[in-house]
Amino acid sequence: MEKVYENLVFSQDDVITFEDGVPGFEKNKKFVIIRNENYAPFEWLVCVDGTKLRFAMLNPMLVYPDYAPNISRAQVEGLNLQNSEDILMYSFVTVSENPSESTLNLMAPVLINTKEKTGRQIILENSQYSTREPVMR
Repeated sequence: MEKVYENLVFSQDDVITFEDGVPGFEKNKKFVIIRNENYAPFEWLVCVDGTKLRFAMLNPMLVYPDYAPNISRAQVEGLNLQNSEDILMYSFVTVSENPSESTLNLMAPVLINTKEKTGRQIILENSQYSTREPVMR
């Protein structure tokens, strides 16, 4: 995957701004989503503000169709969500050398407003979900 990012071509229209950054990486605010059919259904959130930071991610509903995080209005404030069709939800994946040990972080979903090009990772409180849910079930 490293070579994919060496010559990454994108337009400013592709850039998603995380105003607060991603927890643990608050200084990194500009990202693009990379889809590569060789790695589907995984996608990559790639930082484009001068670092090599990237996150593997997956739509959690593909693995956990009943996933229903309890997200408050306050948590999505600033994403300018007007229409549910404009929202993408992902979970970061911890990729293991042994694929059966890879995990999803369901305790902190990533929401992206595709219309406004804004994103935020939401930390769920009092959640039934964990940061290490199996990808392969």
